[in-house]
Amino acid sequence: MSVWRRPLVPLAVAALCAFPAASALARTGHRPARPGPLSGTWSGTLWGEPQALTMTIVINNAQTGGSWSLGASCHGPLTLDNISGGYHHYLRHAASGTSCTGAALNAVGDIDCLKRNGAAMYDAVTLKSGSWNVTGTLRRVTNR
Repeated sequence: MSVWRRPLVPLAVAALCAFPAASALARTGHRPARPGPLSGTWSGTLWGEPQALTMTIVINNAQTGGSWSLGASCHGPLTLDNISGGYHHYLRHAASGTSCTGAALNAVGDIDCLKRNGAAMYDAVTLKSGSWNVTGTLRRVTNR
């Protein structure tokens, strides 16, 4: 009888390991998203006039949104607007209670056009005010 139990143990373990994925599939109707090429936390300097800005961007695994930050008082969520020309276009929103002043004033409502560039990510910002062009390269801080 012990001969038959041994082959069943790996099958039982495999079934238990598959349960969380099957459970997520049943709850959401789809499998959990694998991290995309833009997923994770990115940080770097965006250059433009009148000054450079330090930007941190976090993109979720599905690459449908995330968050942005120019500092403790100027940050908020990102939502994917569209994908074209190899760029993911994310619309910036201000978080409740934030205060973007100075050069960061134009940050809210702008669109970050993000594209992988080797191990880095290029960010070309389309400003809603049309005041100046801002671009830069962000480096990966963490994977998601």
